[in-house]
Amino acid sequence: MDVSIPLAALGLGIALGASPGPVQLMLFSEASRGGAGRGLRAMAGANATFGAMMLVLAAGLSSLEPGETFLRVVRVIGGAFLVFLAVDAIRESRRPQVVEIARGGIHPGVRGIVAVLLNPGVYVFLATTGAAVVASAIEEGGRGLAVVTVLALLVGVSLMDSAMVLLGAGAHRVSVRFLRTLGDVLAVAMGALGVWLIVRGVVG
Repeated sequence: MDVSIPLAALGLGIALGASPGPVQLMLFSEASRGGAGRGLRAMAGANATFGAMMLVLAAGLSSLEPGETFLRVVRVIGGAFLVFLAVDAIRESRRPQVVEIARGGIHPGVRGIVAVLLNPGVYVFLATTGAAVVASAIEEGGRGLAVVTVLALLVGVSLMDSAMVLLGAGAHRVSVRFLRTLGDVLAVAMGALGVWLIVRGVVG
């Protein structure tokens, strides 16, 4: 089995999980409000929902058996979207961060599900970068490799989401400069993955 695509998916998941967005803000807020336990319950809801969406994508693409032209197009589009996310994340890290405290009695797991379902960026990711990564896995190793790739992506996202929860639970101990530097490094890594996808799409 070719492990290069799952490894790339793992790195993508780490970078994606560290990218500022509604889900990350929700996790930080939940953890800062109710501790690591509350944050982890919210993370479970968010990650399970995102994982289900990715697996549905993998099943759909594997049944379609996409052609070479389709693969090249989605790689270029997906890579371009990653580069955009990287630039936007670096720009966002320069702005003052305001954490919204979670309100109401909704279960944190439900909050996690809603945060994913109502996040437009998730659907853009699925239609571009997610489709590109999954299609590449299908081309190289079929449905089995696609599932492994999705799981690797989820592991990467979960690692960074867990870190976000821990940061939220102990936010008063974390340096803002450290968070900004870490975010910039991961944004650059995400941009590099985007360039890799674009090159694969252009070169074939």
